Amino acid sequence: MVESTSPRWLVLDGYEDEPAAFGVPPYVGFHIRYLCGVLEQAKIEYDYVTIDQWRDFIRVEGEEAASARLSNVSGVACIAGAVVPGRYLRGTPISLKETRNIIRQLPAQVPALFGGWAIRGWRQQGWNPLRSNLFLAVQDTDATLSNFLQSGQWKHCRRTAEQWTLWAQSGATSKAVTQHPDLGDEEKRGPLTYEVEVYQGCVRYKRGCKFCIEPKKGIPIWRTPEDVIEEVRLAHESGVEHVRLGGMTDTYTYMADGVQELEYPIPNPEPIAQLLHGLREDERLGILHTDNGNPSIIAEHLEPSEEITKTLVETLSDGAVLSFGLESADPNVHQANWLNCDSAQLKSAIRLINKHGRGRGSRGLPNLLPGLNFIAGLNGESSASYDLNLNLLHEIRNEGLLLRRINIRQVEGEGFQDISQKDFNSFKTSVRDNIDGPLLQELFPLGEKLCDVHWETHDGRTRLAAHQTEAHTGKDCHGKAGISFGRQIGAYPILIGVEYHIPLETQSDIIVTGHGARSITGVEINLNHNNVSQKQLEAIPGIGEKTAWKLVSQRAKNIRKNSNSGAYQNPQQWFDATDVDWNDDFAMFFE
Repeated sequence: MVESTSPRWLVLDGYEDEPAAFGVPPYVGFHIRYLCGVLEQAKIEYDYVTIDQWRDFIRVEGEEAASARLSNVSGVACIAGAVVPGRYLRGTPISLKETRNIIRQLPAQVPALFGGWAIRGWRQQGWNPLRSNLFLAVQDTDATLSNFLQSGQWKHCRRTAEQWTLWAQSGATSKAVTQHPDLGDEEKRGPLTYEVEVYQGCVRYKRGCKFCIEPKKGIPIWRTPEDVIEEVRLAHESGVEHVRLGGMTDTYTYMADGVQELEYPIPNPEPIAQLLHGLREDERLGILHTDNGNPSIIAEHLEPSEEITKTLVETLSDGAVLSFGLESADPNVHQANWLNCDSAQLKSAIRLINKHGRGRGSRGLPNLLPGLNFIAGLNGESSASYDLNLNLLHEIRNEGLLLRRINIRQVEGEGFQDISQKDFNSFKTSVRDNIDGPLLQELFPLGEKLCDVHWETHDGRTRLAAHQTEAHTGKDCHGKAGISFGRQIGAYPILIGVEYHIPLETQSDIIVTGHGARSITGVEINLNHNNVSQKQLEAIPGIGEKTAWKLVSQRAKNIRKNSNSGAYQNPQQWFDATDVDWNDDFAMFFE
């Protein structure tokens, strides 16, 4: 973490995770960039630090050093935390406890601004820290900061359209990008994915889903394709490769017609095509993904939705997922919570996405598939609700339709009913065992090649500080005992485990060798038969521990006897020399 020699602002990235905004690594969120953009425009010196970097600083230097660091700042601005509960691999959002500690350590004269939807949630739960010069923003944190810098007064503010463009574009070249630990460099690119805000709000702003924060943002405010394309161009100048179109509660209603008049606004294929093709024209763009889709909009306007779907398949990278928020198949729950679609609309939308998106792309993944969200604990729910949900899933699968993922969570916030844990657990177990399992096997069949897997952790599913040391990133660890976990870059990537160590922050291609509950196992391709390790051999289906040891031992003997020409010409020759039966399926793993 960069330490300042003179006082300057500290921008602390606590990571945001909202229904329409990703900001947990490898993503960099847009709200934290807007804060940096404000400081850039004001020509105010600042440091950008992620919450994980701050945790590492405390772990190494101690709490006293953290207090000393905070005593030498001109101000603190932080985007705080998660709205959507989840398990994280690469980073974890700031907690309320950590936020309290930072505020407690700040000198009273230092101005501090905390924003983000997690802050609003904590305030609703009764958190209201008493401290002078502290402000909890409930509108636009960036506009609130800008107003303070100009007037010296704290006030809830909304950004204007002009400010939105200015701070978004300034943020694209700010330290939130150039100093983000996941950016990497020209020699070794990191997995950083730039989350760009395309619009804010929801077309169901008049009567949106009761549990969701998006309708509270009001009528959608669009950014033009030209504005977004220019921001991404500037991000590319800063070294960004991968982009996700975020902020959109529904990709299909970007610049839709009849938003204020119609219950189901009419999708407009032209602006989204202009945006997507405009982004693709830049050769520096790597992975391009989007997120949410509203199934009811698609179902009620199939013709323009089909045109948009074709554009998505043409321009997005394979592995793209459209999250569909059904939430519940129970009509009673639907009515009580003003949900966005019914089961018939959902199936119609899933059919359309499958029609055009289930073909596989260059990385071995289906081009575009729907994801499906269920929420437990909504008002009107009963035991029968879970039966209806499960019956719907079986109907979808019986049609041969694919879903990339099924997300099941419990409702957050006040005003909802208690959850029957017995019913909830039974439903979740049935989905994982009877729906997810067969889906994984169809989506990621044995023997399928998956390209560009980025390796992130060793021996556990959470990245630790130790994983960034030479012992875990250097070439010498390759093939040693342990487990490597990685993912392909993009939205909702499948977790991949390999039963030996691979240098972290590198990429390789794998062959699928097995399936877990919500993950898969694999083995790298292009293994060199003359230096492949015993653990790598053991990971190949059909070889096993004893055979792997026998092969490695035979290779070592051959090298000792023939020091100048001890290499085998090919793996089959090696197997034959060791009296091990060669299986043609082994060939896919070797050079």
